[in-house]
Amino acid sequence: MRNRVWIALALASALGLAGCGGGGNPSPPSLASVASVNAASTAPTSPPSGGFKQIVAFGDSLSDDGAYTLAALGVYGPGTASNIPFTGLPYPAGGQFTVNGDTTGNWTGVLASSLKLGLTPNVIGYGTPSGVMYLGATGPTSTPTFCAFSAPPSSGQATCTNFAQGGSMVSNANGIGHSGGALTLPVTTQVQNYLAQFNGSFNSNQLVTVLAGNNDIFTALGTVSASVTQAVTQAVTSALQQNPSLTPAQIAQIQANAQKSATSTAVNAAQAAVATAADELAAQIKLITSKGAKYVMVYTLPDSSQTPFGRGLPYTGMTPPQAPPAGYVCDNTNTGAPCYLLSNLVQVFNQRLLNDLQGQPVKVLDGYSLLNQEVANPAQFGFTNVTTPWCNPATTSSLLCNVNTPYAAVGASAANLGTWLFADAVHPTPAGYKIIADTTLQAMKGFGWISQ
Repeated sequence: MRNRVWIALALASALGLAGCGGGGNPSPPSLASVASVNAASTAPTSPPSGGFKQIVAFGDSLSDDGAYTLAALGVYGPGTASNIPFTGLPYPAGGQFTVNGDTTGNWTGVLASSLKLGLTPNVIGYGTPSGVMYLGATGPTSTPTFCAFSAPPSSGQATCTNFAQGGSMVSNANGIGHSGGALTLPVTTQVQNYLAQFNGSFNSNQLVTVLAGNNDIFTALGTVSASVTQAVTQAVTSALQQNPSLTPAQIAQIQANAQKSATSTAVNAAQAAVATAADELAAQIKLITSKGAKYVMVYTLPDSSQTPFGRGLPYTGMTPPQAPPAGYVCDNTNTGAPCYLLSNLVQVFNQRLLNDLQGQPVKVLDGYSLLNQEVANPAQFGFTNVTTPWCNPATTSSLLCNVNTPYAAVGASAANLGTWLFADAVHPTPAGYKIIADTTLQAMKGFGWISQ
């Protein structure tokens, strides 16, 4: 869902000057809320006739139930030292952004199972030096393959309606991991692919879930860091060209001035970028409803500053790598902290999305509040650890993490998998995903979409 980005900037003044607010929230004329969107929604208040027959999922790695299984198969499959055979989906060695091999899996799959429905990836593929390879029911192929583990769309029994992919952004095709081979089809393309395969329309027996925007935020955060670094470097280079005899103190002052100015500009640009992404996502949601979808569930984004990645800023991903001081936790209430900017960008996105969805025929689940509650009151959710990744970092990503790869050095084990919230720096364990699925079911009951 994100690259390892770092940022250690003078954010306090920048966020105070930024148009979307040093308080962490944008300030349009009126602010919608999850409650106001749900109250004004014209979505149905009773179950679909005959019940739900299909789930259609759009989004990123948080909803991806195996789009990159081919990458995991390449690491663990036949012919490797591990020699783990591929026996179908889900692949126990990897392929989902969580701890693979657990019976729970991703929340989308858990939700489908709870509704007695099947759900498989629409496309499974990954880039190679010779081009994109796809995974079909009989193995890898260079031929684009859709619905390989499902009945065809024309049958009316297709389960290949999980279009979410790790790394995907809302409209930018060059999502996180794309240069390394990830498909990262953006939500705009995901929706178009659905319409192309399923006769250009949705129907009233489908539950449509939309959870996206995380990668737009991570990208915007990384852009702030890159922009400021470039501006400071240019300022110093230009000053030295004009006066090669500048003292170290003078150079430091030039750096400080450039950093302050560039940070303000970069933060404003990042906030504008995520607000635009929210507008674009809202436009896709409106397209979905205009094409016949009646039961559409939209999720606000969790506050990434509460994840191990966010808590570790600015040390996470620094070059050269640096270990944080003992007991270090980035304070997302401190306007000078990089995790404050990360939290701010999430809130800007969520607020803009809610404003755009006010009065629309959709329902919203508050993913932002859910994660905050889990971190604040872990025991209430059955967690004993909400700060440390369960997966061994040697796996590089939870995409390749499984029940046999715990981070034993920090106490992770098969025995405590069910009580840890995070699989890696940003993705939940199966236990974390199950809470999203269970919360969705409870919300659906409250909306009248399923029986109590």
